Amino acid sequence: MAKRQTIWLSTMMVLSLMLIGFYTVNNNVEPVNTDPAPKADQKEKGEDKPTVAEGSDFFIKQHLDAQEKFSARVEELNKLIASGKDATAVEKAKKDLETMNNLDEKMESAIDLITAEGYPDAFIEAKDNNKFHVTVQAQELDKNKAVKIMGIVANEMSVSSSKISVAAHN
Repeated sequence: MAKRQTIWLSTMMVLSLMLIGFYTVNNNVEPVNTDPAPKADQKEKGEDKPTVAEGSDFFIKQHLDAQEKFSARVEELNKLIASGKDATAVEKAKKDLETMNNLDEKMESAIDLITAEGYPDAFIEAKDNNKFHVTVQAQELDKNKAVKIMGIVANEMSVSSSKISVAAHN
């Protein structure tokens, strides 16, 4: 049963990575106009050229790298569980797998809440000792916005805001 679940999980991960790769490699990049209203001289000259969002490439790469690391670790733990050689190691692997899945769900929830605040994308990196680094897609980030993001992540991850760092990336 565990072997079938491992194969199914591996297949789903490969399919999701293929879909992500398709949409990131696809050259149909839609232009994004960052100006709320074009300037008057641009209207007169007909220079209403929108800019392309380049910062999203950074976030796509970060999400893909994190997903690959997560998938590799899950596969490693599932192999250990399936082997069943050492009962203590199997129990630890099951506990680690559950912890990883819970952490991943919390991080996804926090990212959803951050993007609901108006940021195009965000990435949360788990560091050692239950610390987290949050990167949001923004030109700049003032202290009030950073504190709000820290509060969101602290509530979702159930950690102190002192263990969270926030940075902006364009």
